[in-house]
Amino acid sequence: MPAIKILIVDDHPVTREGLHSALDLEEGVQVIGEAASGEEAITKAGDLRPDVVLFTVDESRASISEAIQAGVSGYLLKDASAEELVNAARLAVEGKAVIHPQLTKAFIEEVQFADKRPDVPGLSAREKEILQKVAFGATTKEVAHDLGISPHTVKTHLERIFEKLGANDRAQAVAIAIRSGLVE
Repeated sequence: MPAIKILIVDDHPVTREGLHSALDLEEGVQVIGEAASGEEAITKAGDLRPDVVLFTVDESRASISEAIQAGVSGYLLKDASAEELVNAARLAVEGKAVIHPQLTKAFIEEVQFADKRPDVPGLSAREKEILQKVAFGATTKEVAHDLGISPHTVKTHLERIFEKLGANDRAQAVAIAIRSGLVE
């Protein structure tokens, strides 16, 4: 498997250098560039074609909401380890999302303020149960363990949930479900 190509974006040189150094120690990733601003990141992303762009931003509810609405595939705390960043990058490349469990509540609260409540098809009781657990940050393994089912069954339910909600990933499904009142 080829290395995941990463572009690091932060306005502080020390932060960029620290991330670069930490990621250089991890297998399966290659930092291909750094940018000091969003504008510079757009230019460099066009030139370098990274698989993943790592931005560092604050942890406010508004920032989390804006980032997810902008299409990010993950949101971690700044104290995340290099290993956690690499895992999140791998999941992003696979089209999956990662939101740090400590940030999930802030995201849920921000989304609850949204005034849009789109019409969505109904979910089964089991699908709602799984989606509720995912909304509070549970992993597939944790959901499986809590419900006494296999991780494969959880994944199957999640695929059906995504299809019913028109979502591409967990974060989008949770956002739709919250706006629709399907989960608390």
